[in-house]
Amino acid sequence: MLSNISTKAYISVTEGLRHFKNDQKGVTAIEYGLIAIVIAVFIIAVFYGDNGFVAKLSSKFSELASAISSASFSTPAGK
Repeated sequence: MLSNISTKAYISVTEGLRHFKNDQKGVTAIEYGLIAIVIAVFIIAVFYGDNGFVAKLSSKFSELASAISSASFSTPAGK
């Protein structure tokens, strides 16, 4: 009786471990997570670096604002 129960428990545990070893769902989730982290780091490096997209865009807007403020507007004669 005890031998039969221990044999069934051993089989159940080994089958569970075999299924756990062959299950790839968790590995795929980890891979997608790592890919998301790499993409996030790339976006941060490109957009928010010292010479990144945001810095260049801010510089261009500053140049545009300076050009607009220094431009002289003249009104047509008679208006």
